[in-house]
Amino acid sequence: NYLNIKLMKKLLISFAIITTIFISANAQTKKDSLQIKETVLNYIEGFYTADAQRMEAALHPDLAKRAMLPGRDGKQRFDKLTASTLIDYTSKKADESVKNGKLKVYINIYDIFDEIASVKADTDYFPFVDYIHLMKIDGEWKIVNVLWAVKKNKD
Repeated sequence: NYLNIKLMKKLLISFAIITTIFISANAQTKKDSLQIKETVLNYIEGFYTADAQRMEAALHPDLAKRAMLPGRDGKQRFDKLTASTLIDYTSKKADESVKNGKLKVYINIYDIFDEIASVKADTDYFPFVDYIHLMKIDGEWKIVNVLWAVKKNKD
């Protein structure tokens, strides 16, 4: 009987700890989800509206953005962009129709684990998809990696 009571106490304590961790994680995840979406929107909308400040706010300085693209010779080549290149390009790029609010952004957060996250971002405007990795650094979510591909036309 004494062993059963001791075992029950351990089970109840374990259950309480697990429940507390689960509730805390869910609360953090909702806040983090909003911050992650804001970061991704800064990246996408910043790019399309030539707002380099929004772009810079979204990116970690060591960002790596990559894709496999066709080269001039028709063979695939590995295309790489850095944060500074992307910020510089953003400041020179503008599209009036997007500035006028016609861009629809679709963000799918696949996973958040502690201080890392994986996201898919797509728009109704341009023909490519971004798979984005983010890290929470000093309390802010930053994009550290983007793997992207051009959408293929389906005939």
